Amino acid sequence: MATNDVSMADAPANRPDRRVNGSPPPAQSKRDKRRQMLVDKLATLNEKFSKDRDQAYREQLTRIQIDTSLVMSFDPYVDRPLDKFEEEYAKLQQVGGGDGPAKSLLEKAGPKFAKWMEKVQDLIEQRDYALTKFKVCAVSPSFFGRC
Repeated sequence: MATNDVSMADAPANRPDRRVNGSPPPAQSKRDKRRQMLVDKLATLNEKFSKDRDQAYREQLTRIQIDTSLVMSFDPYVDRPLDKFEEEYAKLQQVGGGDGPAKSLLEKAGPKFAKWMEKVQDLIEQRDYALTKFKVCAVSPSFFGRC
């Protein structure tokens, strides 16, 4: 009887289950394929970010520190405050754009610093226009029509 018990216990393991169908699973719809593709991409991005998280944050912190140091070196009270940055940029272009390992702070700066410089340049142009208009109106009021 003990042999029959053992053979009975092994029987379900050797016999295929009736519920399991040998046919492949039904094809996914376009929506399901797209959803699965997005899930896979998101998982890949999440995995990559978790691996490179410290490096990414360090690079971001470095860019912020460089932008801050460049802004702090900016002197708004000189006659032409952006000349220092423009001279450094011209120097970099002459050298070859900094192909070597040593890069200047201007090359390492993030995109926010470039936008900030554009805003400062626009403000300087507005200031110069207003000063020129004021001086011209003081000398000959009819030049601009209404001063």
